[in-house]
Amino acid sequence: MKQLSPGSNAAAFRLGAWEAFGVPGAVLSAGFIGYGALAADAGYSLAVMTFSTLAIWALPGQLVLHEMYVVRAAWFAIVPAVMLTAARFLPMTLTLLPVLRDAPAPRWRYYAAAHFIAMTSWAICMRRCPELPGAQRLAYFAGFSLTCWCLSIMTGAVGFFIGGSMPAPVRVAFVFLTPIYFLVMLVGEMRASTATALVCGAVSGPLFYLANPQWSVPLAGVVGGTLAYAAQRALRRPRA
Repeated sequence: MKQLSPGSNAAAFRLGAWEAFGVPGAVLSAGFIGYGALAADAGYSLAVMTFSTLAIWALPGQLVLHEMYVVRAAWFAIVPAVMLTAARFLPMTLTLLPVLRDAPAPRWRYYAAAHFIAMTSWAICMRRCPELPGAQRLAYFAGFSLTCWCLSIMTGAVGFFIGGSMPAPVRVAFVFLTPIYFLVMLVGEMRASTATALVCGAVSGPLFYLANPQWSVPLAGVVGGTLAYAAQRALRRPRA
């Protein structure tokens, strides 16, 4: 990994932007090409599709918006449903911002940075930022996240215009590349706590889906996460 000289915030920003153009940006771009194609098929305008990425920038939330728009759900039902999909960003924010706060910056910059926390930026920056000087971490995160955000907007537009030439299975496959990539990254960096959470989620998810498909994801998250937390507490407890 490239190392930076102390105080080089501009270099940290450029490094983040450059590293976003690798595999993370490619996978994210593929996902948003698929989303753009799905949005065009659903009858979105280009402006609405682009604004959804500008404002939400999270494929699960945007897919919920897409599915509920297709079935002509009421807006007062769509808005809270999309908001609930963003609940997963709370633990990501709580774990990443303390890493970034080593940088001496005005508080508003951290509030702005929180909007750009996504699965990819969280996973990469949790691994990469501790290797950087504290004052350069926020700049690296900004370069990485802003580049990914801009790539998502541009490739979503590409998917919007070429979607008609893509078979439906290809569109869906593109969308699901991002969560698969995130899972692979988690497995690659797996620690005991991560492994416990993945196992509990993998077991509870299908079971709750069989019992209640509509509530399977939140129930699996609450129950599986609670079991993982309890298991970790039990493992860390000193034995007599």
